[in-house]
Amino acid sequence: MRFILITLFIVYSFLSIAQSVDVTGTWLGTSTFLKEHNQLKYELVQKGNLISGYVYANNLKKDSIKASITGKIKDGKILIEGKKIIYKTGLACMAKNQLTYVLNNGKETLTGKWKGDMKLNTCAPLASGTVALFREQPKNETAAIVQSTTSPTEQIEDKDAVGKALMSELGKRKYYALIIGINEYQDDEIQDLDNPINDAEQLAGVLTYHYSFDQENVTVLENPTREDIIKSLDRLTTTVTEKDNLLIFYAGHGIWNEQLNQGYWLPSDASLDSKSYWLSNSTLRDYVGGINSKHTLLISDACFSGGILKERAVFGNSRAVLEVYKLPSRKAMTSGTLKTVPDESVFIEYLVKNLVNNQSPLLSADQLFRYFKTAVINNSPNGQVPQYGPISQAGDEGGDFIFLKRK
Repeated sequence: MRFILITLFIVYSFLSIAQSVDVTGTWLGTSTFLKEHNQLKYELVQKGNLISGYVYANNLKKDSIKASITGKIKDGKILIEGKKIIYKTGLACMAKNQLTYVLNNGKETLTGKWKGDMKLNTCAPLASGTVALFREQPKNETAAIVQSTTSPTEQIEDKDAVGKALMSELGKRKYYALIIGINEYQDDEIQDLDNPINDAEQLAGVLTYHYSFDQENVTVLENPTREDIIKSLDRLTTTVTEKDNLLIFYAGHGIWNEQLNQGYWLPSDASLDSKSYWLSNSTLRDYVGGINSKHTLLISDACFSGGILKERAVFGNSRAVLEVYKLPSRKAMTSGTLKTVPDESVFIEYLVKNLVNNQSPLLSADQLFRYFKTAVINNSPNGQVPQYGPISQAGDEGGDFIFLKRK
């Protein structure tokens, strides 16, 4: 049974309220129920201690809802409840959410959990899940966020027959995503992280809300074991076809073994005493090469993630987009080279911002990377340099992954 949220109960810390946090604006993200992810959009207006606005939610199937909301600030908390359902289809329902506001390096998020209660107009009492939202940047801030603006030749205009034909063709293809976030590790010797799951949820929300990733084709793994990751990769080998596109994202610990000259992801059941539960770059390379997609893009926000790369690649306008789409690709985008990266990721911050603010209906992974690379370098506390290029020995023939914007 699918549940969609329309009532919002937001809890701020007293410090946040004391600093006069204003929630006015558009918030985008997802809510979860079991393994399903619903898209959320809140349009909020705060005047003094009063809040009003609208909430939209859908899961790209048959359930969707729009409702007006109202609320107030009281005793250090922000309480917002549904006022009136404007439209509703399917099994959409109301719930109460408890979220925490966080401002870090200019990145604003609302994260937490939702649950139903005993009221007849809400979701079932035992229903619950997580919520992850981020504030959408105003359009006039786009130039400051995107380091290199899209040229007119990269926009798809009515006279651009090549671009329109490619959009039509991409619309017939499926986009799959496997998104992995690991905060908690079973081994006490491995430090837990604070942000990967939230980063994973944000990216999932952006891909399903702004781009042609249908909900049923997006898998989000929170704190998975090595077996969980391998099983998901195995499913993709039997599901993804040569006409489809695949994005794999990982946020968590990474490690480099100097003796073996090999990089690894650390699943939640990894142990520093043994490599048996580590996931090596060579294993990932084998899966990326074995999954029969048209284009596969691997995005890794982890220490030492650059070890899977071969070299860089570049290209230009929409006709060039068509040319690189014709050729199969196996590319990787990583948050750094062979060095450590911080838990609070500026890499995912600027990746998400540029995906949200992109106005072109066709966006190549290479274009996306070039737009935010400089911002990551300039704002990284340890001078990390993100990398982009083909994965060696995985079947790359010079093409590129193309993001298709939803209409």
